[in-house]
Formats: sequence, C-alpha cells, structure tokens
Amino acid sequence: MPFDKVMHKFKHGELHSGSKHGKKVTNRKQAIAIMMSEKSKSKSKPEYKSKTKGKVDTAPSKNFMKRFESTK
Repeated sequence: MPFDKVMHKFKHGELHSGSKHGKKVTNRKQAIAIMMSEKSKSKSKPEYKSKTKGKVDTAPSKNFMKRFESTK
C-alpha cells in the first residue's frame, strides 16, 4: 500500500497488525513498518531459469577438461 493509504487507515483506526482480526496499530512507526513490509512483498523476484531448459547436461564443461589436459 502507498504511504497515504496506510496513514489514512492508521488515522481512522482501520489498520491492523497481521490480519483484520489482529490488534489495531497505535504507533505511527509501526504503521510505516507495515507499509514497508507490504511494499517489499509486492516486488516480484525473478525466478531461476535453467539454461538447459529442463535437460540435464552430463558432459563436463570445457574449463574442467582443460585442467586435466594440461597435466598429461
């Protein structure tokens, strides 16, 4: 929620900690903390995408093979 909506709910006694059945928020700093928490939850995190697209690469990498070729 944006800052103005959170503060509006806080001033009118409609902001609750947790769910709607939680205690009413009475501290301004707590209201701001709730706003920041909700804002961070809303940010979408990029999902891990495999380069192999579901295929398992069983061949060793080129750099891995170079280490063993130099010891021969």
